[in-house]
Amino acid sequence: MQRYLCYDVKGIQSFIFKIPKLKYIIGGSALIDRFDKITMPGFHNANTQLIFAGGGKGTFLCKDEQILNDLKSKIIAKAHGIGLDIRFGENEDFSQASQHADEIFSFVPVMNNGRPCPISGLYPVSDDRPHPVLNKRLYERGEKIYRHFENKLLKDILLPGIPNENLEFFHNVDDDDGLDGLAGAKALGNRNRWAIISMDGNDMGMQFRHQVSKDNPKRLSTQELQRWIREMSYALDLCTCKAATAAIQRVVSEWADSDQGKETVKTGKDVVLPVRPLLVGGDDIVVLCHCSYAMTFVKEAMRIFELTSAESPHLWPATNGRLTITAGVLYAPVSLPLHTAIPYSETLLASAKTRGRKKGIKNEASPACIDWEQITDTLVDSPAAKRQRELLFEDEELDRIVKLTCRPCTMDEYHDIESVARKYERVPTTVRHKILPALSKPYAERLAFYAECKKNHGDTIFKDLKEFDARKPGNSWFLSPDKKEQSTNIIDALMLLEEEGRMQKETV
Repeated sequence: MQRYLCYDVKGIQSFIFKIPKLKYIIGGSALIDRFDKITMPGFHNANTQLIFAGGGKGTFLCKDEQILNDLKSKIIAKAHGIGLDIRFGENEDFSQASQHADEIFSFVPVMNNGRPCPISGLYPVSDDRPHPVLNKRLYERGEKIYRHFENKLLKDILLPGIPNENLEFFHNVDDDDGLDGLAGAKALGNRNRWAIISMDGNDMGMQFRHQVSKDNPKRLSTQELQRWIREMSYALDLCTCKAATAAIQRVVSEWADSDQGKETVKTGKDVVLPVRPLLVGGDDIVVLCHCSYAMTFVKEAMRIFELTSAESPHLWPATNGRLTITAGVLYAPVSLPLHTAIPYSETLLASAKTRGRKKGIKNEASPACIDWEQITDTLVDSPAAKRQRELLFEDEELDRIVKLTCRPCTMDEYHDIESVARKYERVPTTVRHKILPALSKPYAERLAFYAECKKNHGDTIFKDLKEFDARKPGNSWFLSPDKKEQSTNIIDALMLLEEEGRMQKETV
């Protein structure tokens, strides 16, 4: 009897980011991608049909239980060969197999005695060399995984006058670590900062629940469900890859028009680009990017992802034939370890997705949303704790909660914030720096500050700062329906300007 075998790489993010060095992270991500795209399709034959594979997960339909067990042993061997923990679910019913993938096979090093690996500290070794399993993920010239993402994502990138093979993503940003490090630091603007962008498609679980729902008069048969999963998986991966490629192209084009980009491009060879994909597959994107182009990447990726999904409307019946993708962006120093920074950016992503679900309309795709944060040191707590501490207080005079942020927000709301930022560009920096401390004070003191602004700067910012003047257009305060909370997007706009200003001065 035919049986489904679902595999799931356990702790995929932990596997990629547990070694806090960029070249190992890049290699780890490339290994996962190869596992899905090359290793698993290699097991597809008449007895073991690969239904889908992507994002460290996949499903086979096996002819009988013996064939299933043989396949499982082969997959375990391949997974352990590169240090992966893997788990399986098996059943005659696909839903049961996918929902009960709880048989775990962890990677256990052969040697149990010895000193900790000098690179990872994770595995025992007999000398000062890295554990052999780590060498398989090492990103170095000549290694098999060298230029993995370059080959995958750069083949369609156009940079006038530069052959495609001369382009590469940065892979080392330590300016004290040779020419590679210097080139990487320069690609980031010599500012020792980058933006960690995490993106994830919306409403994917809803699509599957819709297809198998007993309330759905067009509920798919088993054969139809297999075909839909295969087509949907391929189409989703295509949406993600196209979105990432288009976003990289937009970033590269804007960067090439900048003074720094022109200086780099004119050399004509080994052009290190200001972006580094870490994960592109399934409906996930994780990218490191020059801070000045982070929002350019996000907006273009969102646009292309939705447009591409609309080319296959029959695959997304639960959301009226289209999909959206949401983003979390963390601006941080490169010295902040990625095993800390990545979860932080994913917390921002989760916050934005929650916002999208709240704003969603039944049978329509959730709106694309964004949340972002910026930090300047390596001491981090959480976005919620940071905002609770810095941007939220109770104004006893008004008997109201005051929120000095509108994050997370929909992209329409984000565009409004950008408009406010462009308006405040004309306000002297010394005045902008006074706004957050002033807005953090009680109502009476805020009014005094508004009066001072009007006296010294006319109506330029007074109309924005003044609270609840009959909700006239241009006023940047918002009152909740129950009038128990008021919020403003001014500080969010100032944060964008602050990050732009920070990137204009080199520190390397």
